[in-house]
Amino acid sequence: MLKGIDISKHNGNVNFTEVKKSGVDIVIIKATEGVDYIDPLFEQHYKGAYRVGISIGFYHFMSEKTDPSKQAQDFWNSIKNRKFDILPCLDIETNTLGRNRKQISDRCIEFLEKFKSLSGYDCMIYTSGYFGRDNLDDRVKKYSGWIAHYGVSKPMETGFKIVGHQYSDSGKIQGINSNIDLNNFTNEIFIKKLEESPNQKPVQKPSHRPSVKPKQLWEISIQGEEVKALQRELNSQFNAGLKVDGYFGSETLEACVTVRIGAKDNLTKLIQKRLINRGYNLGKYGADGTFGLDTEKTIKNLQNVFNLIQDGIVGKNTWKALYGLDKGRF
Repeated sequence: MLKGIDISKHNGNVNFTEVKKSGVDIVIIKATEGVDYIDPLFEQHYKGAYRVGISIGFYHFMSEKTDPSKQAQDFWNSIKNRKFDILPCLDIETNTLGRNRKQISDRCIEFLEKFKSLSGYDCMIYTSGYFGRDNLDDRVKKYSGWIAHYGVSKPMETGFKIVGHQYSDSGKIQGINSNIDLNNFTNEIFIKKLEESPNQKPVQKPSHRPSVKPKQLWEISIQGEEVKALQRELNSQFNAGLKVDGYFGSETLEACVTVRIGAKDNLTKLIQKRLINRGYNLGKYGADGTFGLDTEKTIKNLQNVFNLIQDGIVGKNTWKALYGLDKGRF
């Protein structure tokens, strides 16, 4: 059995060096929930775990109120440029809308099939013992199961093939100040290599190098409420006339003005919030709407990561770095 933890914003800052020293083999990081929501510490947790060489996985918390296919697309967009070797995970554990077993399972299958079409990966299912047993049907139980059942050495029978057992939600781990979920995993939690997977079709090598169509800016940038807030502010301050659609495309980029030390406005506050969501620390003042020395220093740190000129000024390339999915995307 392999020792693992799962984390989200609720666990705060994590010292992954200490976590690894404590014997943790696997960390599964919350990436997304519902539609247009990325866990605020997702990127910080990912970079920390990746830096120390712990095996990484990601999970998506299933919303009852939003479209399963769109949830799958958001999940894949958030993780597709990261390195991970653990099966992606669909977390399904609530039914506040009174759906029956088939209706809940239909939504899961829609998510799982859409995610597979986008990524090529099957997911595993995280759920609690009784919820999984009583609310998910045999179609969902064909996927590997990660079951929460506390205070026992082996999870209850649910119909899933078990690859993970979450046996506590109040554990203590060196390097994490909050209570942490503790898990035991089998080796089957790892993604199988292409040649080992019976479900993968052989890949035919092309006889010539195919042309690759460059991706549009919105395809390699974050999407959702953060971008909508930016578009609204650009429309309000500068009459940009942008469609508030949540996509950071070329029109939104062209409307972005240069922002530098001394600025005091809502646009500066949005820049600061975006830096915080990317995992940067702005000091005691945080997102206060004032572009001071702390903000300038943090912008320079971001520019360094993206190999930009470190002038502390938010110009076009820095705007792209702020709203890009990951390092080196531009």
